[in-house]
Amino acid sequence: MTRRPRDPAAREESAGGVVFRRGRELDVIVAEQIDRQTGERTLRLPKGKIEAGETLEAAALREVAEEAGVRARVVELLDEVRYRYVHRRRRVTVTKRVHFFLMEHEAGVPAPADREMERVFWCPIEAAVARLTWGAEAEVVRQAARRLREGGA
Repeated sequence: MTRRPRDPAAREESAGGVVFRRGRELDVIVAEQIDRQTGERTLRLPKGKIEAGETLEAAALREVAEEAGVRARVVELLDEVRYRYVHRRRRVTVTKRVHFFLMEHEAGVPAPADREMERVFWCPIEAAVARLTWGAEAEVVRQAARRLREGGA
């Protein structure tokens, strides 16, 4: 039996970023990871859990640095993504909330900076929308593309 999402231990809050650069194309950073729960290869945005006392923005910047090996600056808050997943080891259904920020690349070459990612790379923004494993993250990238094309950043 799994615990209910009302259990505080069954809630997670994370933050991450849609890191972009302008060049010949508009590119974003995408990370490839082997999912710990399923063992499947996934393409996703850099994100991670918020540490005690950390702001959403600080957590997003830290996670981008840890997972993608780059420094970025926050431009604006994008959408929040909510979903549930079953944590197989703990046998609990986790309700997760992820806050995504639009971020401009400042320094560094994308590369796995911790042991979570298999590879990290620049991807044209439209290709990223098509290639990301989870539709909610693809929608956040679509939102970022609209903001960038409207001159929001």
